Amino acid sequence: MHPNEDQLSTQIKNLTGNNQFVTCQIGEEMYGIDILLVQEIIRYSKPTKIYNANPIVEGVINFRGKIIPLIDMRSKFNMPRADYDAYTIVIIIEYQRKTIGVIVDRVSDIVTFKEQDIQVIDQEFAEEVRTRHIKGIGKATSQIVFLFDSDQLISM
Repeated sequence: MHPNEDQLSTQIKNLTGNNQFVTCQIGEEMYGIDILLVQEIIRYSKPTKIYNANPIVEGVINFRGKIIPLIDMRSKFNMPRADYDAYTIVIIIEYQRKTIGVIVDRVSDIVTFKEQDIQVIDQEFAEEVRTRHIKGIGKATSQIVFLFDSDQLISM
């Protein structure tokens, strides 16, 4: 059963809020995080390790007096580890009163998508291809941007 046009429009609005995304690179692909979730973008600095923590948690940092976990997105996606360098970035996000930092390879831009340029991923496809972390795909001029599902982004 495919949703009708009104349902798709509602899903896209629920997905994006304002259709603006901070785009970042993880591996070879581009991903988008809803701009309303982004608190700050900072350079990576070595966090304090937490031993026996979930392997995707790189450690914790003191962010404005609050201790927050840093999640390595490459580890979260079972991608090969990469050396952190001068371009490695931490995107501080807040969602449902949780604040975390996500480590990405690079931050690219802020992109605004028109509704017709966003394709919602249906749940059946997401489970078959293991893409629960992706809620939609934004089609920019010459590239595809995978749009994160906010719930899955902060889950560990």
